[in-house]
Amino acid sequence: MEFGRFEPWAEYHEDGDYYEFHCLNGFGATVARGQHDELFELNVLRRNRRYPNFWCIYDMPITNDGMNMEYDDVVKALEDISRLADDYDLLHKSFVDHDGNVVFVD
Repeated sequence: MEFGRFEPWAEYHEDGDYYEFHCLNGFGATVARGQHDELFELNVLRRNRRYPNFWCIYDMPITNDGMNMEYDDVVKALEDISRLADDYDLLHKSFVDHDGNVVFVD
C-alpha cells in the first residue's frame, strides 16, 4: 500500500498491516494497524550511523505521538519526516532499541 508518494521499504500483513518507510535524509517511519482497526499508528525511525539499522525514536513532536491517525494524517506526517534535516535536534539524544537497550545518537 502506498501512502501518497511514499512506497514502503518493507511491509507485512500478519494480524494486520505493517509498513516501514526509509527516507534519504536518514529518517523513516513505521505505520501499523491491527486486523480490525481503521486507524493507523506511526512511529518515527532514524538511521544510526554506527549500525546499518533504523531505530524507533520516541517523543517526536512532528507526529503528536502517532496514535489513531487517518490515512491523510499519515501522508502528512511522512511528508514532514522526509523534510527533516539530518542534523535535526532530537528532544532526546538517545532512544530505546527493540531489545530494550538505550542507544545514543552520535
